Amino acid sequence: MKWKEPTFGATPMLKALTTANAHRKAQAFDLVAEQKKQKLNYPDWAQSWLRKYKEDWYIAQANGDEVGMRKAQKLAEGLRSKLREMATFPKWAQEQMQKETVRWMTAETSGDIREKLAAEKAGRAIREKLGLIDTSTKAPPEVPITTESKDEPIKTNVKTPAGKWIPAEFQYNGSSKAEKTFKRRSLKFTKMQWNQEKIHGLWEATKKIQEMYDIQIDPRFLLAIIIQEGTGSFNTSSTNRAADGEHGAETNYAKDLMKANSLIFGKILGYIYYGQEFRKAVVKNNKLSGITGKGNVFQYCNWITPIIRMKSKQVDCGEYASDNHWGEHVQEVYNLFSGNEASNYEQYLLSLDKSVAQKIAASEGIKLPNVNFKPVQNGNDSKKKRNGEWTIVGKR
Repeated sequence: MKWKEPTFGATPMLKALTTANAHRKAQAFDLVAEQKKQKLNYPDWAQSWLRKYKEDWYIAQANGDEVGMRKAQKLAEGLRSKLREMATFPKWAQEQMQKETVRWMTAETSGDIREKLAAEKAGRAIREKLGLIDTSTKAPPEVPITTESKDEPIKTNVKTPAGKWIPAEFQYNGSSKAEKTFKRRSLKFTKMQWNQEKIHGLWEATKKIQEMYDIQIDPRFLLAIIIQEGTGSFNTSSTNRAADGEHGAETNYAKDLMKANSLIFGKILGYIYYGQEFRKAVVKNNKLSGITGKGNVFQYCNWITPIIRMKSKQVDCGEYASDNHWGEHVQEVYNLFSGNEASNYEQYLLSLDKSVAQKIAASEGIKLPNVNFKPVQNGNDSKKKRNGEWTIVGKR
């Protein structure tokens, strides 16, 4: 008979000591310093929950439970995100959202799925109510008498609430129509699988851009790009080329997300600064096959237009995809995820004065060159075959 070394699980005493030590660390944690670091105010009710998540994290750490550590960290980050969102609400909405947030967290702790879903539904109803109020209280812009072209949309300069275009994080296994649509279509990705961790990373990346530059990239825009690319990647790899020779799937998600955010942010900065001239060129050339509409941000991101690159400190002209209808497809998917908000998101970007992009570029030492926008017959289909259509191209 072979001797088997005995093993011992955690004793009740050891568990009690671990819990007590974690509780002590959580209570001693300096939330005042963290609030300064996060640039966020923790009300009393939120402090108790943050300490609870800290305690859960310490317990998981002591037990070598990496899944438990990630879960506790995710819940704490979710609460911070909720506090940032609530800070933009009027008092009555803050009180209601606080109630539903506590209800959700309590249900999550007890494992009550129905109560969690009910709290999520109530939270969406509060946001929808705020949206209706915001829309109904906006006075129609005065239309000045002018002989200038009406092709260029009028800027309303309506102040968009912080976080409006960075909504509550999608849940990969969520119950909303948009969440179910994303999951269903993500199951068809050809290269990489998606999960909640990737969605969370995407949302956090857009929040960081908002914190640094006060510009909101709607994460649903990026999700729409993921769906359109079809591989599960933003297809940012210059070494792993696709069959048509273009950039292919980037297997390192952190790099993929970083490069995609950098490109889309650079495109949006370019659109804020150069958009007026781009839109004029689109409208002027609507008669040409392939050029339709008024030159929205989806077309701009698609075609060869200026990208303000923060990393290399330069401006160059490039496309996201050679398929000249890529932008239209991304817009369609974005509308599915956002509830037909594409035109409203466009208005948000139009409300940003070009000086916003100018100041950001100047702070990075980037000089913004003059760019001319011209029609070029360079259209391709989704298989990169010439289709005889035109696009608007920016040339320095």
